Amino acid sequence: PEGSVPDFADIAGHEYEKRAFQIAAAGGLGVLMMGPPGSGKTMLASRAASILPPLSEEERLETALVYSVAGGDVDGVLAGRRPFRAPHHGTTMAGLVGGGNPPKPGEASLAHNGILFLDELSEFSSSVLQGIRQPLESGVVRLVRASYRVTFPARFMLVAASNPCPCGYFGDAEVACSCPEARVRAYQNRIGGPLMDRIDIHLDVSRPRPEDLLRSTGASTGTAELREGVLRARAFASWRRARDADASPQGSCGEGSLEAVLASCRLDRRALALLEDMARATSMSPRGIVRTLRIARAIADVAEREQAYEEDVAEALGYRVREGIGT
Repeated sequence: PEGSVPDFADIAGHEYEKRAFQIAAAGGLGVLMMGPPGSGKTMLASRAASILPPLSEEERLETALVYSVAGGDVDGVLAGRRPFRAPHHGTTMAGLVGGGNPPKPGEASLAHNGILFLDELSEFSSSVLQGIRQPLESGVVRLVRASYRVTFPARFMLVAASNPCPCGYFGDAEVACSCPEARVRAYQNRIGGPLMDRIDIHLDVSRPRPEDLLRSTGASTGTAELREGVLRARAFASWRRARDADASPQGSCGEGSLEAVLASCRLDRRALALLEDMARATSMSPRGIVRTLRIARAIADVAEREQAYEEDVAEALGYRVREGIGT
């Protein structure tokens, strides 16, 4: 029932994180939250699907087909609800990406057109985590075994959460971390640089102070407001892509490549100079630059602007350049 869906308004504070989730939902971007226990990471993730638009008719049919192959219940999908899958960190490679004989879709495909939430990301097996790199790039899972070759759709919005260290309190303002620096670094590095690079938005989530929680009562941004912004941004992006496709004799090439996303952002000299300076200062990878531009484009879409300005690039960089160990 609609009334049972948790609302972002239930979360006091965390306005910065809510803004990030709105941008992510507008652009179909992945989110990684890192912070201590009790900081609200799971609460934020559990509400992410509530600000996405309902499944379109085409999306309903293709998602229902995945659930049918997996032997799952298709009622929610056919009603337009986007999937929200949250596998345990003990999930195997086959459980996450699919497999078996006969082959069945894994959690990545069951999250198709919805959200895949990986809680306690650093606790997942490194080999299992590397299995989602392909679907993050291509939107499909390809399984090649001795007896079969099969492709399952897996175009999902990845939301992940992790403690910053084994004890959970590295960087916390209230509780001292008991982990040596080397253990903190090793723990964060378990996620792996290639996977980190493929997750668009990186958030350091702090526990709100009691006084901030009490004073923010009744002033918290809710799901309806965030969803309205997402719907407007997606409508604007659809108009923008259609316009660009009409302007090009070869049609739109999408926004996956550096050339395409640069063209869609239409950066002026100041915005481009800021991105160049920060990319050089932080040794940003080519993929990281593309991710930053995708975030800036989504920020501009939320504001319904055809061009991404310097302020959009600055905000996007804030979601990419993390502080502390493991940057």
